[in-house]
Amino acid sequence: MSEAQPSSTIYENVVEFVENYLGPVYRRHVSDLSDTQWCPEWWKHAEATIRLDALWRAWEYYRLDGGAGISVWLNDHADRHMRRLLDQRGPFTYCNVGDGHQDMLDPMPLKSPPPHLFPDPIRSDSETATDSGRVTVYRDVVEYVENYLSLVYRRQVSGYVVWCPEWWKHAEAIARLDALWRAWEYYRLDGRAGISVWFLEHADPHMFELLDRRGPFEYCGELGGHQNTLAPLPLRSPPPNIFRDPIVADLETESDSA
Repeated sequence: MSEAQPSSTIYENVVEFVENYLGPVYRRHVSDLSDTQWCPEWWKHAEATIRLDALWRAWEYYRLDGGAGISVWLNDHADRHMRRLLDQRGPFTYCNVGDGHQDMLDPMPLKSPPPHLFPDPIRSDSETATDSGRVTVYRDVVEYVENYLSLVYRRQVSGYVVWCPEWWKHAEAIARLDALWRAWEYYRLDGRAGISVWFLEHADPHMFELLDRRGPFEYCGELGGHQNTLAPLPLRSPPPNIFRDPIVADLETESDSA
């Protein structure tokens, strides 16, 4: 950055922030025998790069609040992001201080859905954007999952974590991932704490439910593929009029009494 355009931030970029602030502040026992994972080459992990960049931008925003700003940043952003990054089953699963970076986690396994399964894309080309007033980076949830989310959330999808390559055959996965994409397109426009909020309040909770062994992908896997084993929740219809409109019922009562 040139001297003619001085930075409005303390740190010029996320690398400077991690090396001069976050690393010295978050001191943890990250030896090969500890239960805390860390990769010295964190910048080789897409998830770590995006999380730490979001963390830096949030810090630059909250530091301007002389009241509880840094406390909010630590509790609501830093601790939660670092808990994910340092977890043994997180993005640094196979990395360690001694051996350094290990490129062993692949993107989430995927199979593309049939054409026109999602018939109402939001295109990002200028013509459609002008007509609709909406401009998105990805045209639909499929493009988003295949080109962003699956590359960011790299996990060992066996044992503690499950994933279905044909996620689009699960109604819950479609609902969650479509919502996640739309939330990302919204929060990416906030250059302050937007992506940090998206990660912590949307991506992490949704992915926790999807990757859970007791979640919608319970019987699916990378090797066996999609398994249509889970039935909808069993239901019985309630008695008639058990859910009456209380306002209408009150009006009817008042009319009768009059």
